[in-house]
Amino acid sequence: MVKKIGVREESAFVAMHDLVFVDVSYLEKYIFLKEDGTPFGKPYISKHMRLLETEGYVRSFPLAKELEQGRNKLVYTLDTKGVQEVKEILGEADWDARWANRTPTYIYHSLRLAHLQSVYAAEGGSENITYHEYFSERRAFRNYGQKIMDTRGKERYPAHTVIRPDGAFIMKRTINEIDYFLLYFVEMERSRQRAEVSMEKLKRYNAYCAKKAYKNDLTWGVEISAVRILFLSDKPTERKQLVHHTKNVDTRAINAVLYGVYDEVLANPYGANWRAKGSSNPDHSYTMDKKIE
Repeated sequence: MVKKIGVREESAFVAMHDLVFVDVSYLEKYIFLKEDGTPFGKPYISKHMRLLETEGYVRSFPLAKELEQGRNKLVYTLDTKGVQEVKEILGEADWDARWANRTPTYIYHSLRLAHLQSVYAAEGGSENITYHEYFSERRAFRNYGQKIMDTRGKERYPAHTVIRPDGAFIMKRTINEIDYFLLYFVEMERSRQRAEVSMEKLKRYNAYCAKKAYKNDLTWGVEISAVRILFLSDKPTERKQLVHHTKNVDTRAINAVLYGVYDEVLANPYGANWRAKGSSNPDHSYTMDKKIE
């Protein structure tokens, strides 16, 4: 039996609420830490999570071996009592049990985003920007068009006026004691993703920015000053292909479109890891906040 639900358990429940899926590596790096900042270790965490699962706070299931290079990995998400705890902690819980019924490929994709969010939050920022908030896929979803009547007589948004980023960061920049907030939409590219999919995404982001749909969107919680797009690829060669495929897409309404490699960004999230669309020097690497020249 779990002796009590403490700060670490509460943090784990909130992380699963926001990100849907976490793994032991995530919990070890960012949640189950001792007073001196060192991790409790995977055996302790795995045992503790089994207790939480037995008591109905979390659910676990194995991730497909082929996605983890032959290694077994358990993935955790909220169960009924965990959702109730989140309601007590946050005052509400935006949760649907169906979200946990995803394909292994989708779950693996989500775990990578969870680790990305955590390194940005853990490092806190650079000399120019600081971490403010992260929006998961379901919170970052946006409709920016006008509803139309479909053939069944129901109102809906046209497909071309919907953006579905994998996630979104808000970063704060302070100039002359005035705070400005930058919105970064994150696109984690799949290795087999077709070029036209990435092109269509950029077109929608450009339309979203051209309408300045972010300006009066109170759900961001702050007034957004500018929007940037972060594309993440698995390999430098895949990034190069993505840059080539999207170079002719009109993105003039977007403040910047940046292309990174996942492992490089994970190792140094606020570093000069990004190639920029429209840069006069295509091989120049930018930090995520720099002006594109």
